[in-house]
Amino acid sequence: MTPQDHTALAQSCLAYKLRPNHFEELLPLAKPVYFQNGQEIIRHRAPDSDLYVILEGHVNILTDDGDKFYDAGPGSVVGELAFLDAGPRAANVLACGHVYAIRFGATELRQLMCQDKELGFFILANLTRVVCARLRKADEELDKLMDNAHDAWSLHD
Repeated sequence: MTPQDHTALAQSCLAYKLRPNHFEELLPLAKPVYFQNGQEIIRHRAPDSDLYVILEGHVNILTDDGDKFYDAGPGSVVGELAFLDAGPRAANVLACGHVYAIRFGATELRQLMCQDKELGFFILANLTRVVCARLRKADEELDKLMDNAHDAWSLHD
C-alpha cells in the first residue's frame, strides 16, 4: 500500500477515531483489490464475510433482482452485515467503473479484534455507525414511500 492508500484508509468509516497503534495493527491485514466496471464484488446470499473499504471509485449496492439500494464511494465500507453476523450476504455489490478497495479477510480481522479488545471495540463501534446510518436512510425512504402510498380502498384520491 502506498502512503496515499494509508491516508485514504485512515480517513475511512472503518478507521474513524482509531488510535495510531490500532491503525498500524490493521495494515498487515489490508489486501488491495481492483475491480473493473460491472464486476461483482459481493454476491447476494454468498457465504463469505470479508469486509471491503472503498478507496477509489464507486459501487452500487443492489437487491437480488437488481434494484439499487444506494451507492458507496471512497471511504465507505461494504460487506459489514455479513462480517458482523457471519450470515449470508444481504445484497449484491457491483463496481461502477474502476474500483480500488481494501479487503479485510473476515477470519483474520475477527482474530485481531479478539486479540486486541480495544481495537475490536472501535471497529465494532465504527461498523455500528455504518449500519445505523444505512438504517436511518432506509427509514427515511420507507417514510417517503408510505407518504406517497394510496389506499386502494379509498374513494378519494
